[in-house]
Amino acid sequence: MFIRFVVGSDGDHHLQLTGIIAEADQLRSAGALEEYESAWLRETFAWFNERLPVPPFPRSWPRDAVCWFKADAGDAIHRMWGLVSFLREHGMPVRLLRARCPGRILYEDRYQVVVDEWKRI
Repeated sequence: MFIRFVVGSDGDHHLQLTGIIAEADQLRSAGALEEYESAWLRETFAWFNERLPVPPFPRSWPRDAVCWFKADAGDAIHRMWGLVSFLREHGMPVRLLRARCPGRILYEDRYQVVVDEWKRI
């Protein structure tokens, strides 16, 4: 089983939803955060960068390839729930998607996969 945290409402098609790390970074880049929020976000991103492999994302992959966590990526998923709370505090609707096979796997490591998502999951 794989999971993905996304910003969007229940009526939005999954291919149109944005991952929560990208949305949190956009908030920060837009200058919409208090300094303590930006600091927390930098710390959270640093935690992910130190503990999760960064997929290569070669040019041959589709532009819209996305990451899904493996269901047993415990610490990373726990940290994602912190980002979920953060985004919800800023009025963003966050959803959790689950799929046994979210798409054609382009990359895989112990914690995550990068997929070219199926049109329907």
